[in-house]
Amino acid sequence: MRQATRLLVLTCSLGLLLSPLAGGATRPRRARTSSVRRARRTVPRRPPGPPALVVPVAASARDVAVSEAARHSLGDQQGAVVAMDPYTGRLLTVLNPYLGLSTAYEPCSVFKIVVAIGGLTEHVITPDTVYNCAGGCWFWPGHGPINLRRALAVSCNPYFEWVGEQLGYDRIQKYAHLLGLGSPTGVNLPDEAAGRIPLSVPMSRVGHLSSHAKGVDTTAIQLAVLMSAVINGGIVFEPQLAGPAGFVPKERWRLPPQVVVGGLTEGFLAAVNEGSAANAFDPDVIVAGKTGTCAGVGWFASYAPADKPEIVTVVFVRPGTGHVASAVAGRLYQSLYKVSPATTATAGY
Repeated sequence: MRQATRLLVLTCSLGLLLSPLAGGATRPRRARTSSVRRARRTVPRRPPGPPALVVPVAASARDVAVSEAARHSLGDQQGAVVAMDPYTGRLLTVLNPYLGLSTAYEPCSVFKIVVAIGGLTEHVITPDTVYNCAGGCWFWPGHGPINLRRALAVSCNPYFEWVGEQLGYDRIQKYAHLLGLGSPTGVNLPDEAAGRIPLSVPMSRVGHLSSHAKGVDTTAIQLAVLMSAVINGGIVFEPQLAGPAGFVPKERWRLPPQVVVGGLTEGFLAAVNEGSAANAFDPDVIVAGKTGTCAGVGWFASYAPADKPEIVTVVFVRPGTGHVASAVAGRLYQSLYKVSPATTATAGY
């Protein structure tokens, strides 16, 4: 941890998040048979204590609101939430830094963003390129003829397997590194994991890596940096946990001007409006993002309001799915942006 940065860690009550476990640990129990006791010993325990809620020591009222929205939205699910300003790299909150930045997991279908950017930049595809998904997908009959927008919306595996195979692993690896994966972000928090981008991948496995990120490991904070770069025009920030007063952004690098980061927005919007992230949909809050589900974990990397982004949020759940993660993000955005009837009436609108 850098000495110039002080952190405020807010740990919510054990009884609020893990009451079934905590209550059993603090109250006397009736005698049980030895067979029951033996059975309970075989059940793995959750990590002790509730997740830590980390906010800047000079947090603004907005930072606190985001932090509380993250805590309430995740509830008693095991996971992490990272929230960042996409135009400065300022971290607003990290809920559960152990799972959010100290442990790396397969990013699942969120990695399709990397493949899409590589495909667009290398002229393998355009947003209008159509591929026929005839089966072998999570949607077993296949999606039929499908373009990039729809492939992102429904997370079509064969589409991205095909794009990845056209690119080849060397180019996929190149864009993964350009977008900040495979190395620490430099965040001013301790114990950051570097994640993993494989040195090489046999051609026979490139398709599966392109659709499921098999062999790739990332942290939630790395994905927040990646999504921020996609929507801010290509700036890869060094994220910093700090209050807004006097904040100075730190850029790690900017993507080369030829890298295409446009052309994905419609797919991110469609994922929420009609696709895999429908649990985040709300008619009053425009949300866009990409889900990921694999290996028993779920992701949702997103931003809102989609027409003028103010916040990038990455939700990770374990166990879980992208559908579950998008529901967490949906509740968070509703808490921050949805105007209650009482508020509207008071304002006189």
